[in-house]
Amino acid sequence: MVELTQHFTDANQDHLSVQLTDYGILSVSGEDADSFLQGQLTCDLRKLDQDNCLYGAHCDQTGKAFSIFWLYREDDAVFLIMHRSAIEGSLAQLKKFGVFSKVTIEDVSDDWSIAGVFGSKAASVAAEFDGRVMQVGTSPDQYLLLSQQPISTDYPQPYWDALEIERVRPQLTSENIQAFVPQMMNLQVWDGISFDKGCYIGQETIARMKYLGKQKRALFRLSGKVTAQVTAGTQLEKAIGENWRRAGTVIMAVNRTDTQVDLLAVLPSDIDTDTAIRVRDDDASLLEIHSLPYQLG
Repeated sequence: MVELTQHFTDANQDHLSVQLTDYGILSVSGEDADSFLQGQLTCDLRKLDQDNCLYGAHCDQTGKAFSIFWLYREDDAVFLIMHRSAIEGSLAQLKKFGVFSKVTIEDVSDDWSIAGVFGSKAASVAAEFDGRVMQVGTSPDQYLLLSQQPISTDYPQPYWDALEIERVRPQLTSENIQAFVPQMMNLQVWDGISFDKGCYIGQETIARMKYLGKQKRALFRLSGKVTAQVTAGTQLEKAIGENWRRAGTVIMAVNRTDTQVDLLAVLPSDIDTDTAIRVRDDDASLLEIHSLPYQLG
């Protein structure tokens, strides 16, 4: 059990380097790579150049997400960095449609080391890194690092996940694949959804949710006391009088100690932040809903 007593968004950490062993990479290359992905992903490939990265989702025809990723260019390929457990679903879906385009789609996770660094001096560390660097956050500065050589780091993946939970920015794992439309996980806040790029798989549902006001669920951060480990896919309940009713689903969680958890969960978008929440089947648990660090669009 990793004990995480810091809260990274309000702490003055010099820098923390983290081994991102839970992340993998899908590669899409070939002369049709951009046009193919433009019709598959929620983000706008026209905004991707050699010096930036995009955040987005890959969805099925009903708008439910297979994966959430960071997208960037690597030589003549486009890379999608996502949770390793989400790769299988996205890879199969992309290959199904890829037969109609001049593209090569591969899982290249084993060819790359992925790490992260964040903190007040992370920029200087990233500047000296011999490999690919992508800034993915500020306050504190946060970078993804990629290399085909091993990367030396000081901390394990939960430190990075804890910062992402504080930011209320999700990664999707296999437990919740094809369960939620991207807006239910607040991707629009992170420019992870383009509403003006034209058609792509799942676009009809995603557009309807925006323009017809049909979004009834959103992503929230919760923390508190538990008696058992909480993981993605864990179900939460809310208090209604003296009874408990289903409230939502955990997307990511970091068990900060044996009895304290910090997590992201999809809940009703109009839920009162004073609502008592517990982990299903854990009568002794009690979770607090935090105010969002941003405005939902």
